[in-house]
Amino acid sequence: MKWNILSLFPALLCVVLIFYFSLQPGEVSDQTSINVTGSITNTFLGIEVSPEVFLLINNVIRILAHFAEYCMLAVAMAYASTRNGIRRHLRAVYMYGVCLFISLLDEFVQIFVPMRYGDPRDVVVDMAGVVITAAVVLKLRKTRALPRNEGRKGKRREFLNCEIDDVTFDEALDRIMGYAGGEHKCRMLVTPNADHVIKLEKDAEFREVYAHADLITTDGTPLLWIADSFNCPITERVTGADLLPAVCDRAAKEGRSMFFLAASNELLENAIPRLEQDYPGIKILGGYVPPMGFGEKKEEVDKAVAKINEAAPDILVVGVGAPKSEKFIYRNRQRLDVGVALPVGAALAFATGDQKRAPLWMRRLGLEWFYRFLQEPGRMFKRYFVDDMKIFFLALKYRDVVIRGYKGEDGN
Repeated sequence: MKWNILSLFPALLCVVLIFYFSLQPGEVSDQTSINVTGSITNTFLGIEVSPEVFLLINNVIRILAHFAEYCMLAVAMAYASTRNGIRRHLRAVYMYGVCLFISLLDEFVQIFVPMRYGDPRDVVVDMAGVVITAAVVLKLRKTRALPRNEGRKGKRREFLNCEIDDVTFDEALDRIMGYAGGEHKCRMLVTPNADHVIKLEKDAEFREVYAHADLITTDGTPLLWIADSFNCPITERVTGADLLPAVCDRAAKEGRSMFFLAASNELLENAIPRLEQDYPGIKILGGYVPPMGFGEKKEEVDKAVAKINEAAPDILVVGVGAPKSEKFIYRNRQRLDVGVALPVGAALAFATGDQKRAPLWMRRLGLEWFYRFLQEPGRMFKRYFVDDMKIFFLALKYRDVVIRGYKGEDGN
């Protein structure tokens, strides 16, 4: 699928128009708006107004001009996105992102124009136009998903810079419990989200982990948005936070044993009694808290492996952070005596109540990340508002990969 570069021309034209008016000196800009106001009141309405009313109308016209400029830019960005096969959530992201950047740049540039100044209130007016435009665009007729190779449904497919298993939650859970009930070959789960995808771009070892994972389920809502925006939907979001309670429930019913590699003693001490209470009959063989940075120290890694192998659980839950959890499992999977290893991040803290999970309505709206940010703003700000924003650039980079993976290797 080729990029339609010419579709960007209307947006570029809008940007030129915006800066043409912004670069006018203050007296020229004022005279322009006065002339427009005079034409409206005298020529079109045919009325005489007092200076106070004239000034009010003039201010309203300037606000509406700002509003209209960014409505046009938003429409132009929506057109460019649609022409390049980008719809729904991703299209809205690009509309907001580009318009906000141009609006902020517009106000910044005006600081250096004679008799002009940057006004943050104008940015609010500009973005109001964008929000309304995006809402209208979202209501337009939905586009059907691209043709799909149905023989690949539920199987692994290319997606961005990794692969995913396009499975339902129940299918993923059945696979995990199947691994747990089989030979102790240390099958491995990974759950990609935006943070993982961004790390995969530069971390060669992390890519190696993903290449050898036995089950890859889509965790992050932005990844579902990207797939949906390219008309290549993912069947279902399957998160580690949802899988762990379900795995515990099935393990208790099927007699499968579990062991936890946790990030802190407090978390481990809370986890075991809480899970034993919530899932009667669950067989927890214990847990271990390795020291910080243990993954780079051979003696500490060996100690952790020995603790795990001494218990020889069917299910190993690793919660020491990403990508440390995934790398520990991958580096040592040949010598780990376990059926399946689950690097599920914060899922253990959610399951024990040590960390509150977002309400269901926020999860459905894709706002779980915002809830976590509100809980730990200092730690999460850079991740969510700086680092994770790169996912929307990677979406453009890997657009054709997403489409190819959805259709099947032969492109049909």
